[in-house]
Amino acid sequence: MPDILQPFTAWLIAHTYVVVFVAALIDATGLPLPGRMLLIAAGAVAGAANASIVFAIVLGAVGVAITDHGWYFAGAFAGGRLLNLYCRLPIDADACRRRAADLFQRFGALTILLGRFVASVRMLAWPLARVNGVGYPRFVLAEVTGALTWSTLWIGVGWLLGERWTDAAGEARWVGPAMLTAVVATALSVRLWRRRRARAVTL
Repeated sequence: MPDILQPFTAWLIAHTYVVVFVAALIDATGLPLPGRMLLIAAGAVAGAANASIVFAIVLGAVGVAITDHGWYFAGAFAGGRLLNLYCRLPIDADACRRRAADLFQRFGALTILLGRFVASVRMLAWPLARVNGVGYPRFVLAEVTGALTWSTLWIGVGWLLGERWTDAAGEARWVGPAMLTAVVATALSVRLWRRRRARAVTL
């Protein structure tokens, strides 16, 4: 490990749980901060800090869940205004609105899970979930699944890397796309299963 990182690592060991919670909380806001890299670093030093990797994963999931719930309830009370605000930013506002509706029509609550790994989907998923027919129980199920998967992914990468966590940027290039592929494949499989079930019922 480079000498320049040793003070940071010592501080991280002393504050592992706090770093995990705050990093996850901030990362879920969409702000351009290295939240995921902090989670990788925290996972890497969890052993040296005598920290529970399971508790760290749960804390990370709780952190993103708090922010996600904030977006969900903001959308529940101001969904139309939020949609108008988001869709003023792109050049084609109508395409933006169609995309938001299409995502939920095609994938339903799975859009929440997909959005955990795709930033462009995340911008629309949580604030507009209620407006597009995703009730709170379905939101919670998808959100908790996504939050735990996301937290396990990044903290787990750090735990597996151990002292090599400073090379995590290179490792993370394939981890994110791999998880995205798995999520998309799951969403498409569920959609195909629903179609087949609907056809079987009509027959």
